[in-house]
Amino acid sequence: MAASKLNPLGFLPLHPLEFRILMILVEAPAHGYAIVQEIEARENELPSIYPGNLYRRIRDLRAKGLIADADTPEGEGRDPRRRYFQVTGLGRKVGQTEAERLRNLVLEARSHGLLSEA
Repeated sequence: MAASKLNPLGFLPLHPLEFRILMILVEAPAHGYAIVQEIEARENELPSIYPGNLYRRIRDLRAKGLIADADTPEGEGRDPRRRYFQVTGLGRKVGQTEAERLRNLVLEARSHGLLSEA
């Protein structure tokens, strides 16, 4: 990976699904189906997440070094069909930088009267 890519700003903006995946994996390693379940539980208004789209985003995040393969967590049954992922240190920094970028956009939207304070 090029040194310029180690700067979190070089990865922004993230696709919304990529950002959601990072937010889930910051909490704990997870497999694809668990990631989908968690995203859908948090966001009732999102359209269905198709497996092809999810795994394309996971592949892209892995290629960028933002997530990596993880061992099966303690207490989870061993299922060879499940592949676990975890956020990397760089992925955490990129997620934090994206969250700040989005926060600043929300503040700007409020200053223009596009969003209430509530």
